[in-house]
Amino acid sequence: MKEITLKVKDIKEYILIHFGKLMTDNGFLYKKTDNEFFCSKGDYTYIFNMPLTSWSRSYELSVRLFIKQKRIENVYESILGKSHGLTLNQEMIERIYYSPDGRKIVKGDGMGIWLVKDNDIINAVDILNIYYNKIAKPYFERFSTLGAFDDFMNNPPFDHSPAYIGSTTNERCMKGLIVAKLVNNPNYEKLVAIYDELIKRTLSDVQPDSITNYNKVKEYLEHNKLPLKG
Repeated sequence: MKEITLKVKDIKEYILIHFGKLMTDNGFLYKKTDNEFFCSKGDYTYIFNMPLTSWSRSYELSVRLFIKQKRIENVYESILGKSHGLTLNQEMIERIYYSPDGRKIVKGDGMGIWLVKDNDIINAVDILNIYYNKIAKPYFERFSTLGAFDDFMNNPPFDHSPAYIGSTTNERCMKGLIVAKLVNNPNYEKLVAIYDELIKRTLSDVQPDSITNYNKVKEYLEHNKLPLKG
């Protein structure tokens, strides 16, 4: 039985009022259905998502950070159809916080915010403020150009998806090639060879559809010129 008397609706409303001020001051809007704040700036959408999980004796408030780059996603969906639309899809704020450079994945303590008693909601807002100012804001600001996406997607490590990216291997490869084309990356052909080998080594047996989709993207980019824009 829970000691906390607040319901899910109460918690979300309190956060909207008391954490929402910081977010609206930074240009974010609230999306109630997903319990998240989002901010659109040109071709970029930044998302501060807050899943709330109910356990037998408490609630856990998590934070996930997503970024959508419209031009990358438009090309991707024009080839493969509708997708989740997230270019950087890191569901674990811990991966972002603990990574020294955004590339290496470093394990660390969980950063979920636990609500056991009613008063814990006050501390939760304080923690959310810290998470935004110290983690989310610098992360969002880092990815404000296509060049930043190209740098992170198309440089080592290639044996795993870098901490700041968070997407699956096949998505990293496909969207990496798309952004490389968009910025006219001079190493494009080298990247194709690297991703060909990576896809073959990691997905050939377990995800044959992923290989098919990868080849569709690669073929499209080979025969279609994308308009270059920074």
